[in-house]
Amino acid sequence: MSTMVERITARELAAILKDPVQKNKVRVIDVRDSDFIGGHIRGAINLPEDHFQDDDEVDEIVEEYKDVPQIVFHCMMSQIRGPFCAKRFKSRMEIVLEDAPKKPDVRVLYGGFQLFGREYRNDPELIEDMDVANY
Repeated sequence: MSTMVERITARELAAILKDPVQKNKVRVIDVRDSDFIGGHIRGAINLPEDHFQDDDEVDEIVEEYKDVPQIVFHCMMSQIRGPFCAKRFKSRMEIVLEDAPKKPDVRVLYGGFQLFGREYRNDPELIEDMDVANY
């Protein structure tokens, strides 16, 4: 059971989110706290890091997203919170979905929202509620 989580680049995620078919096969989970309000990836689910401390709560999140082909986690820079939550999700997923024929592909957004927001801040297809002054 490996809890290593691969990265996905901003460009790769943007291409998926702009593809009418592929965008329905991915969920973006933003684990930031109050800074989520200053802008986020369109359609991202805000589940702050504290939701990933308790096994039972993580198990509920796994159950909720078990049928999603790909899940991308991120925080502001995807250095601490995003990778931590992705690893917690993946390790609990291996237990909760032990016998499942398919499991979500779990990724961390390289550079986090800081890089994604800087690249795509003017693209309303990819970003919503952006406070441009912060970027």
